[in-house]
Amino acid sequence: MVLQRAVFLDRDGTINEDAGFVTKPEQLRLIPYAAKAIALLNEKYKVVVITNQPMVGRGLCTEEDIKMIHHELLRQLSMQDAKLDGIYACFHHPIMGLGEYRQSCSCRKPMPGMILKAADELSLDLASSYMVGDKTSDIKAGLSAGLKTILVKTGTAGNDGFNDAVPDYVAEDLYHAAKIILEKRI
Repeated sequence: MVLQRAVFLDRDGTINEDAGFVTKPEQLRLIPYAAKAIALLNEKYKVVVITNQPMVGRGLCTEEDIKMIHHELLRQLSMQDAKLDGIYACFHHPIMGLGEYRQSCSCRKPMPGMILKAADELSLDLASSYMVGDKTSDIKAGLSAGLKTILVKTGTAGNDGFNDAVPDYVAEDLYHAAKIILEKRI
């Protein structure tokens, strides 16, 4: 089996504007040039979203709401000839979660569980792959999975109160991160 290279992307603050909790499809607004960046990456890499969505666990929306938001994300991307090869979401929260959603888990970033699951299901080569995100937890998850990492200056821009993970690269936004990835081609 031939393993494929991938770029793992955080969602809120990396692909779409981080407007607090996105709980409805109409709240989804792409960051300028994000779709163009994904379309460029589609030429050489599998592109997979890895996203913490604790609003479900907190009771602010349902798993079905998140599916509808992701459907809208795919629709907006497709309008600009971009696609995603997978979307993985963690709905848990270790403190604020309700019922079954209140737990520490291996899928919630900074843990690498969603990355490892995607790699297994999609036959991805982690050693030749990247993680791009706007939070320290994105960088930590990527490093834990053995990925090259890029912190983007959109969304939280790494100003999330943590400084215990150093990215391999820093980019202005997802479009510039895509340019770095396509130039480096590890």
